[in-house]
Amino acid sequence: MSLKDHSRCSQDALKLVADYWVLRIVEELSLAEDGLRFSALQRLLGGASPATLSNRLRRLEQRSLITREGATGKLSVVYALSESGRRVLPVIGAINDFASLKRHSETVPST
Repeated sequence: MSLKDHSRCSQDALKLVADYWVLRIVEELSLAEDGLRFSALQRLLGGASPATLSNRLRRLEQRSLITREGATGKLSVVYALSESGRRVLPVIGAINDFASLKRHSETVPST
């Protein structure tokens, strides 16, 4: 892989992982041992429109970060974090840690 190709892959990965809804979806799926149906995931996210959620789930599935299992009927489909998706969890943890530090520094009075 050339340096240019590697850079493009890194940019694509950052765009995906930096998306608010992607972060929330991956976090929620990481907590669900048996996966989640669309409606349960939407309820847990509290605010994602069906179109937004569908779009993000499709993108995550295309990148093999989640699995979609079940019949073609909408009610029996379950989304789960794949092994590749679990490899993203430390990155998400680091982002959350950074966000916590930023919030903490904003509340601490400067001297």
